[in-house]
Amino acid sequence: MTKLDGNFRAAQLIFFSAAVACLAVIIFLAGSVARDLSELRSAKRDTVQWTLSQVEIEFLDFALTLENQVGAATPNLSDLRKDFDVFYSRLSIVSEGRLFNDARVEKKFGDATDRIQAFLDSTANIMDSSDAHLVSSLPSILDKTLALRPSVRALYISGLGYFAEQSDLLRNRLANTMLELSAASGMLLVLLAILTLYSRTTNRQLRRQSHALVSANARMETILETSLDSVIVSDSLGHVIDFNAAAERTFGYKLEDIKGKLIRDLIVPHGMRAAHQQGMERMQATGEKRLVGHGHIQISACRADGTEFPVELALESAQTLDGEIIIAFLRDISERVRTEEELREARDLALAGEKAKSDFLAVMSHEIRTPLNGLLGNLTLLGDTRLSREQSQYQDNMEISGRQLMKHVNSVLDVARFESGKMPVRTSSFHVGQLVQEILDGQSGPAERHQTTLSWRFLGTPVDWMRSDRNHIEQILLNLVGNAIKFTKGGRVEIEIETHDTSIEFRVIDTGVGIAEADQQRIFEDFESAGPATGGTGLGLGIATRLVNLLKGEIGLESTPGEGSVFWFSVPLQIVEAPAETELADQKNAPMPGLRILLAEDNDMNAFVAQKMLEKEGHTVTLAEDGLRALEAVQHQVFDVILMDINMPRMDGLTATQKMRSEIEATKTTPILAFSANVLPEDKDRFLQNGMDGFIGKPIQMEELRSALQAVMVGHVRPMMKGSSAQLPTNEARDLLGDNYDAFLARFRDEADKLIEWIKAGDTPPGDVEHHCHKLISTAAMFGAKAFQDALRKSENAAKRGDVEMYLTELVEVWTETRATL
Repeated sequence: MTKLDGNFRAAQLIFFSAAVACLAVIIFLAGSVARDLSELRSAKRDTVQWTLSQVEIEFLDFALTLENQVGAATPNLSDLRKDFDVFYSRLSIVSEGRLFNDARVEKKFGDATDRIQAFLDSTANIMDSSDAHLVSSLPSILDKTLALRPSVRALYISGLGYFAEQSDLLRNRLANTMLELSAASGMLLVLLAILTLYSRTTNRQLRRQSHALVSANARMETILETSLDSVIVSDSLGHVIDFNAAAERTFGYKLEDIKGKLIRDLIVPHGMRAAHQQGMERMQATGEKRLVGHGHIQISACRADGTEFPVELALESAQTLDGEIIIAFLRDISERVRTEEELREARDLALAGEKAKSDFLAVMSHEIRTPLNGLLGNLTLLGDTRLSREQSQYQDNMEISGRQLMKHVNSVLDVARFESGKMPVRTSSFHVGQLVQEILDGQSGPAERHQTTLSWRFLGTPVDWMRSDRNHIEQILLNLVGNAIKFTKGGRVEIEIETHDTSIEFRVIDTGVGIAEADQQRIFEDFESAGPATGGTGLGLGIATRLVNLLKGEIGLESTPGEGSVFWFSVPLQIVEAPAETELADQKNAPMPGLRILLAEDNDMNAFVAQKMLEKEGHTVTLAEDGLRALEAVQHQVFDVILMDINMPRMDGLTATQKMRSEIEATKTTPILAFSANVLPEDKDRFLQNGMDGFIGKPIQMEELRSALQAVMVGHVRPMMKGSSAQLPTNEARDLLGDNYDAFLARFRDEADKLIEWIKAGDTPPGDVEHHCHKLISTAAMFGAKAFQDALRKSENAAKRGDVEMYLTELVEVWTETRATL
């Protein structure tokens, strides 16, 4: 209902009420007039006058007859008694009749009536007595009768006066009633006139509103008919009222064919009709509407040919003059569902591809790092021997190049970390000149082979120390310098450094072949290079670009074919003072002060190797074969650092770490490094979350161990050390174990034989398999049993998943081959 309709109906109600009230007043007044007129028209007034006059006449007749009988020789008593009775009856009409009820209230009329009635009552006894007694009483009666004459006259006059007055009052009342009736009629006419005027005005407005409503309905009808969504209107029982054109196209029905039919039998799939019917019955019984007004839902619908397809449905309800209606808005989402399914399949394929790529990168990194770790380990041992100055220089260059090569290998994994958004920025203070010099020293070998000179210089005011991510800047420069050397023969490669207000810019300038302008933008993309003859994977500049963006910097290129190139990048500059702790880090060959170290390790061989390495570096080592022993040790002695194995009997390393952090005050801040062969990223994250400060992988590498302890000495621990899964070279193992080498090797063979026999026996719970395999992994690496080490790791991981049978068979076969070589 519109506002205008409401106002009009309210006005109608007010006028109707007023009119009804006026009509009621008019009817009441008309009734009063009618009654008054009827009373005026009636003979009651005449009857009153006649009765009063008859009373006086009958009195005179009785008095005259009485006077004639007094003194008569033979009185006519019969006539006398008859006249008395007539007079008596006339007075009874006055004293008892309803016409005289109001008059008797008047004093004169009432007193006269009472006196006459008293005379009649007293005389009636004499009239009813014997004739002799009556005759003797006649004189007395005559005297009383004559004395009553004034009262009779007073009765007549007062009665006529009273009824004359009442007639005047009736006429006045009738006149007033007529005036009131006229006023009410006039008011009714005014109300009718106002209502007529208001009705005409409202009617014009209603006509305009009706036209607007018709137009709106026409527009709405057009919208519904041209809507791409199906619109179905039904009553509360589910009978179709309306079915727009989109619904006809979607479902294959015509409105004229299905109007009045149940929606259930038209578009609801057979398997859902029972539930639909239950919902309709519930709505009829309780008024509950579970789907109405609750937004969009996705369900299945059915076309006229029986085809089921997905739709998006929204239900609303409305009240009409004919009752409640339900409006259903439906949209065919078959194409969207199909597209979503294709997107899911594409996503699954992409995820599978990403996983395959991640697995490939992990395997490749592992396979490259294994011999590289061995190479770096031998270089470390070589550095401890007596070398000439030239040999020492070569050893230093090889060690620097080896470390840089390790970082290159790690950068392969950085690509995947970039794509997953997990490449962190770790800022630290470093010496700019030292960083650049180390890079050039590491690249001196390739430069000499190309007969290319390397140099670097500052433009303007030099900067010594800055704060940024040293590793990222080093990797960017390595990529740029390496590319410059690759394409420059018999020329020069120079690094220029220039500082600005808020940034520092590095420029790698070469005199090489140069890059065509068409290729200058393309070479910054992954797996792109300046031409097919350049060689390489084309990954370095892509990684450099990502790293520069990660540091919120810029990178670019200027080049002229045949003359050379200038690759430049700039990063935000934060100049800092030289850190006091770097004095020790800068002195590579300075002796490291001895540390008190607690080593918690249940494997005797691993404990022996680690102890030898640590003691060789001048540290004091206390051994603990499990977590409980480690807890006992820290309660009686203070340690500078704790190396904690993870998988140990009685109490594992994570539990021991948590207890140290929460229960023992002296170890709440002591650096605790995980010492484990579990080198997967998720394992390292788990170690950190349980209170550990860093990680050292098994088998232990001297450089990694020295770096970790160096960090402890300067007052901080890097959050995560690089894990290693490489085996120690046999010669290094012999050097470390010394005379115990053969005994430990025999013990290793014996432990592996027992494991294989246990597996062959068939009682292999996954938990026990995981424990036994993990215990032997690092020992296998110690003695160079790489294939057996890999098989143990596969079996351990399979046991974690609860599926070990296939891998155990492989483990038995690998050990058979490995044992023959030991």
